[in-house]
Amino acid sequence: MNSERSPQDLRNQLSANLLKLTDGLVVSQICKKANISRNQFNRFLTGESFPRPDVLDRICSFFGVDANILLRPLGDAPETPERIALRHAIRAGRFDCADDLPLAVMTVRSFYKTYEARCILAQCAGVLSPCNFQMLAEEAGFSDLQPEPVAILSYPSETPKPEQIH
Repeated sequence: MNSERSPQDLRNQLSANLLKLTDGLVVSQICKKANISRNQFNRFLTGESFPRPDVLDRICSFFGVDANILLRPLGDAPETPERIALRHAIRAGRFDCADDLPLAVMTVRSFYKTYEARCILAQCAGVLSPCNFQMLAEEAGFSDLQPEPVAILSYPSETPKPEQIH
């Protein structure tokens, strides 16, 4: 299977990400503050054109994102060796952050709507106050979960439960 994406695929990815980032904002104000032509920015929004590196830098600076907006959907973290190791540790039950709410929040944000996020929620169920658990569940993309570990781990998510790791 060829995983290369065409220039149009990349333009479409940028367009989809920019549409999310600009939701609720006024395009003319964005263009003025980022020093980008409105016509040019509209071509990026529609997937007709791709920014030069200097323009991309201004777009990224304005929205506080990096150049990954060209390559993957917003919120998708790059697969680094550290992320892979963390995923394996979570799945194997060797990563415990139940007593560290800031670490739990950072972790579930990194694994939004995944089995890994549900594993972290299951660890935190019964440890966190109901209010903190609800906030963490919302950060994980599972706002309707109750703090019951068995129910959390059996809850359907966008990513399937992985095979058992040995």
